Amino acid sequence: MDKKEGPGKREKFNLGVTLEKGIRDLSGLEPRDVCLNSSVLFNREKESYVVPYLNRKYLVNHKTGTAINLEDDQKAPLHLQIMILHYLVTADGSPLTGEWITFKELPGGQIYVEPYQGRAIKPLLKHFGNNPEQFREMALGLSGQVESFGDVSVVLRPFPKVLVGFVFWKGDEEFPPSANIIYDAAAPHYLPTEDYALLPGLIIWELAAQKPR
Repeated sequence: MDKKEGPGKREKFNLGVTLEKGIRDLSGLEPRDVCLNSSVLFNREKESYVVPYLNRKYLVNHKTGTAINLEDDQKAPLHLQIMILHYLVTADGSPLTGEWITFKELPGGQIYVEPYQGRAIKPLLKHFGNNPEQFREMALGLSGQVESFGDVSVVLRPFPKVLVGFVFWKGDEEFPPSANIIYDAAAPHYLPTEDYALLPGLIIWELAAQKPR
């Protein structure tokens, strides 16, 4: 390996390869099939999909894969752009099940549990473990739905067919606060497992950035 090539450079290269593949895969699909499978709309004039993500919408070009936020005309961050492409390409129209699974139950998830803890569970506890009600209230602003899991729980729908549940258990004199993140069992039909390792972190980071200082 070139001595000048650091981890950041390798990561950028890998993301670039992943992006190119996502663009290539999407451009090879029929827009009608993509819309049916992912529950998004298609703007024929702009040859682009209208993809909801949390509380905003992105216009995603069928050929170039460019994802533009319709609210401010800004390009989506690279990680999110790739995830949106993966959603459009992976979606197969399978119905949601109403059954919940954890990350380790996703295909190959067991071997990524430790990195997943660092990317998702630990940040969730760091920012909201002592005040899960704050997370719940902020998530409601993203059209979250309160559930009855644990002591505090809320389910978000970042993409039309992707459900992510955040579950908190409050601490006491014996045990510290704990949390978990759950997914509808149809999750593998809509995103690759590696994206489920990233998606909760993106949501947590976005909500943490909005917390009152």
